[in-house]
Amino acid sequence: MEQSVNPAPNVDPPLGFWPAKVDDKGRLKLPVNFASYLTALQATKVFITTLDKVTGKIYTIPTWNGNVKLLDAPGPKRQWGKDLVTVANKYGADGELDANGRLVLPTEMRRTLGLENSQVWLSAGDGVITIREQKVHEAVCSSAEQNLAEKVGHFEETGLK
Repeated sequence: MEQSVNPAPNVDPPLGFWPAKVDDKGRLKLPVNFASYLTALQATKVFITTLDKVTGKIYTIPTWNGNVKLLDAPGPKRQWGKDLVTVANKYGADGELDANGRLVLPTEMRRTLGLENSQVWLSAGDGVITIREQKVHEAVCSSAEQNLAEKVGHFEETGLK
């Protein structure tokens, strides 16, 4: 008999980029709204990893399980999917939100991404919290700011307010 899974509640993620700190013990202190976001998603247990060795990801378990299914789907790029799961497992680990809103980041991921004892930037959406080291965050923002007038103009023509 197939077990039914309760879907995660529809919860709005925190908007914008938020600074956070990884302490010398590898604990990421989440801003209150990010900890509340995970709690509202009933996701005090999470999977923390990187897929690209540039950004960290904190996945709710249902979101990560959906990724694993997607990555294991038959097709011409199935080995790529298996490779990504291997990378995720190499750098990742289960995590659990403590009473103070902290998560211990996996050591291998922390070291690879340069997150030890540093400020990081967080964003959230679709059951995932993204972690960026300061220089990566600055590069992403700088790239996004290129050709702003053209980008804004295009989307204003399609209805952006």
